[in-house]
Amino acid sequence: MLNKKSVDDINVKGKKVLVRCDFNVPLDADLNITDENRLVAALPTIKS
Repeated sequence: MLNKKSVDDINVKGKKVLVRCDFNVPLDADLNITDENRLVAALPTIKS
């Protein structure tokens, strides 16, 4: 398996970066998010 670099592995300070986030979250019948783990897990990377 290939090792993937994370935001912590490279210096991006002062640079523009493109971050792809997978926000396919489970919804209930009323289209409410039932599990926000993916959203919460992406926040530290987005805020960096």
